[in-house]
Order: sequence, then structure tokens, then C-alpha cells
Amino acid sequence: MFDLAAEHARASPATWPARTRTPPWSCTTARRSLIRGSDLVVFATVAGAPHIEDPSWFDHHPLVLHVSLRDLAPAVVLRSCNIVDDVEHCLKADTSVHLAEQQVGNREFIDGTLHDVLTGALRPPAGRTVVFSPFGLGVLDLALGRHVYERVLASGELAVVDGFFHETRRYG
Repeated sequence: MFDLAAEHARASPATWPARTRTPPWSCTTARRSLIRGSDLVVFATVAGAPHIEDPSWFDHHPLVLHVSLRDLAPAVVLRSCNIVDDVEHCLKADTSVHLAEQQVGNREFIDGTLHDVLTGALRPPAGRTVVFSPFGLGVLDLALGRHVYERVLASGELAVVDGFFHETRRYG
């Protein structure tokens, strides 16, 4: 685990469920060696601008889940196989892929969508870094909503508001 503020990285495990506090995770202050030593890299930050700029850090071709969308410099994006969930959503708001589009003036570096991968229309190459940027992937919101619902239900604190949804028949 890496955080620009090392004290945050060291403190984070205390907030995790007990079952996840044991290794194999560790904290580091060395971004380069962390990325180079990982087959799976997950960016879940609040970065407003790219802070990972050296494409050579990805020469071992990891899978990159770019959840926070603004961590990678265009040079990294342009050397990678880029998969997005929604092209129009992802290429706006100064995301890393949007900055890459602005730099080169086209979208040809977008290799495909999650749908393409799931349906077999696109098979990500083994010899390139694969970056998945999920700007509009609502399933993450659904997973969090379900987690909150289950916690509140288990606590006995669930409050049902009758009539909140004025019609539910057409939604199943």
C-alpha cells in the first residue's frame, strides 16, 4: 500500500475489518518499486491530477484498475491497452484518458470497453499493460449500497419509509 502521506498508509489498516489486517499487504514509501513488483495495481485515490508519470514502471505489464481515474500521466495511458466502461463518460473531466485524448487529438488509444472484454469481442493482449478506467460503472455504487443496507439491517436500525417509492410494479 502506498499513500502520498505515509502516515495515512500506516494508519489505514486500523480502520479495516480484522480479517483483512494480516499480511500479505504492506506499506511502502516507494511507488516505483511497489508498481514494478505488482501484477495487479489498484489506484483508489483522490488525486486531481496525474502523479504517476513514468511508463517504464509498467514494463512488466500489470493489470491496472484505475478506479480514481486521474493518477496516470498521458504517457502511461498511451503505452497501455485501455479499457473503459463508457467511452463518453470516461473521456471528460480531466481524467487520465481525457488528458491523453487532449494530447494526441483522438481516441484511437482506447482499445475497447468492458462490454467488449466480457463478450469476447476484445481479448486484452498479454504483452501490454492493461488499464481499466471505470468512470460510470454503477455496480460499484450498488455494491456499496448493498453493504450499507446489510449492515443497517443486521444492526436492527433499518427504518422503512412507507410510500417512498410511489410505484414499484414496473421495476420488478
